[in-house]
Amino acid sequence: MLLIGLIFGLLIAWFISLFGGDTLIIQGVFELTGKVISKAGYYTIFALIGMLGSAIKNRT
Repeated sequence: MLLIGLIFGLLIAWFISLFGGDTLIIQGVFELTGKVISKAGYYTIFALIGMLGSAIKNRT
């Protein structure tokens, strides 16, 4: 089930990027942490969030 969460997270990231939200999130991460992330990092974050969400959902 983690794979489904990963795919769902990537789909959400792709949908957000259609409207330019990826740039907004990448800039927000930079302002909050001082670390620059790339588009690959952006998609990785969403994939991990999707996996974690799926794991929590399946646990309860």
